[in-house]
Amino acid sequence: MERVSRRNLLGLRVQDCRGEEIGQIVDTWPADGGWEIEMVVVRLSRFGERRMLPANSVTAWGHVLVAPYTRMQIEDSPLTGEGVHRAEDPYRALAYWRWEEPGGGDIVPTRWRRSSGFFVTERPSPTTPSPTPTAS
Repeated sequence: MERVSRRNLLGLRVQDCRGEEIGQIVDTWPADGGWEIEMVVVRLSRFGERRMLPANSVTAWGHVLVAPYTRMQIEDSPLTGEGVHRAEDPYRALAYWRWEEPGGGDIVPTRWRRSSGFFVTERPSPTTPSPTPTAS
């Protein structure tokens, strides 16, 4: 996200990669306005809980920010403290988003599966060996 002031972000709605509304921006990190904004704090409309999204991953589309992640990925991200967030919250959120695939992994072929943050291939299904040709 290009350099944007905190004041311009507060109150914007947030949508997931499928266009479903997630919530609203209620804070940023850092909040002092002196540094470049790294994280935006979203209050989820479904639960009222807060989650952090990396500011460089969201895209402004009019008066809406679109996240490249699904609702489920955002709801599964680390919970942020109410009111003023705890000191470790931004770092936990950054660690979580570092390993998440945009779009919930939809761009990954179906033969690949998510497993503990690493991609692995499925094992081939056991098949019976083909019969060996016999001389006639």
